[in-house]
Amino acid sequence: MKDERGFTLVEMLVALSIFAVIAAMGVSLLRSSVDTQDAVQARLQGMSGINRVRAVMANDLAQAVQRSTRGQAGEPVPAFVGSSNGFAFVHAGAGSLDGSPRPNVERVGYALTGGEWRRATQPMLDGTALSDGDRLIGDVTAAAVRYRDAQGNWSESWSSDPGDRLPRAVEVRLTRTGRAPLTMLFLTGPTLPPPVAAGAPPA
Repeated sequence: MKDERGFTLVEMLVALSIFAVIAAMGVSLLRSSVDTQDAVQARLQGMSGINRVRAVMANDLAQAVQRSTRGQAGEPVPAFVGSSNGFAFVHAGAGSLDGSPRPNVERVGYALTGGEWRRATQPMLDGTALSDGDRLIGDVTAAAVRYRDAQGNWSESWSSDPGDRLPRAVEVRLTRTGRAPLTMLFLTGPTLPPPVAAGAPPA
């Protein structure tokens, strides 16, 4: 005759325990997969934001021009001024997007302020100061900016005086909380040769 005995209590408990372990492993794997997807999406969004910042800075610096300005008190301001944690310069290609009248050049500044890498502009080239600007990158604990001259030498400061000369390249290194340091390298607009004096032979 066929043995029609059911599961014993011990067998049922063992089966339930195995099922519980398998279910817990499945939930853990699903949670890990979701967390990984969220982390990947956050990283992709962060990379997209960084790429936009690179594009904006590259566009500004590529159009840097040798145009000095005047400060709020009428003092002369070099075309390009830089320190180890930020810089300001005049660039072209700043036409108004809404059709309102404004010059095609503007003074723009990039600097570490309050834990943020920010971009600021001046409402007018002369007689005004840089605005508070817009946040580009947050959670920045330190910034290190270097400037390369025509001879290939790097320095931590820059002033266009004399002759409104521009750096050939600008390197920005940002230290961020919980992330790897971000290093960005940009070329500036070409430095124009000094004007030839009247009657002087061509070079």
